[in-house]
Amino acid sequence: MHFSILLIEPPGIDSQLLQLMLAPEKFRVRTSECGLKAWNAILTDDVPDLVVMDADLPQQGEIQITAVQLLEMMNNQAKWCNVPKVILASNSNSSILKISSISSVNAIILKPYDPRRFMQEIYKSLTQHIESHITEVNRQHVQLGAAFQELIKLSEQQNANDLARAFTQLSHAIEKHFDFEEHFMARHNYPDFIDHHDNHKLLLTMVDQMKAEMAQPEKSITTQRIEKLRTDLFEDVNDDKKYIKFLSNLRSSLVG
Repeated sequence: MHFSILLIEPPGIDSQLLQLMLAPEKFRVRTSECGLKAWNAILTDDVPDLVVMDADLPQQGEIQITAVQLLEMMNNQAKWCNVPKVILASNSNSSILKISSISSVNAIILKPYDPRRFMQEIYKSLTQHIESHITEVNRQHVQLGAAFQELIKLSEQQNANDLARAFTQLSHAIEKHFDFEEHFMARHNYPDFIDHHDNHKLLLTMVDQMKAEMAQPEKSITTQRIEKLRTDLFEDVNDDKKYIKFLSNLRSSLVG
């Protein structure tokens, strides 16, 4: 089980030491040596599980992107805003107060830092990240259940326009939920990912067919069709119990 880390740190002894501490048994480390290169990585690379950043970033040519600017840029990127960040800073850095106010910053470690404390913060941040993911998966399940209840009520009332609108909203929520799960599954080599993905494709095909029917004039879908979709979807949700167990084991692997 590997976790991906983006290390934003100028080249030198500190960078070498950090990479040694983040042993390859558990971590895949990508590096960026300045703010500009880190920003390019943010725009083009896969999202990591954790960002470790030096608060004192060097200037690259005539361009300097500071740690504060990088953090603000990440917060404006939907996939990066919730990635936990651990910041390494010197006492003389004037931006520590502003950095500490950014919600996705889990810890600020002052230099010279204790390697043991550094690793404790790494494990703690990743553990919280997994726990947040589990909480969000469960929240989305509850949200989908409530959306189906509303959809069935509209179907029973034979309110075709509101039903079509609510079904479109539900389909977007289902797609978002599947994408949210699959992104994390793929990143952590979930062993049942292919089966899970195939189930998602079947359900999305069913959703698309129902949307196409509802788009036709004077067409609607029956309550029984909606209940069948709900049953099939929540059978897939029951499969998520295996996924939650996998995440729990992933969290347990973080023993510093």
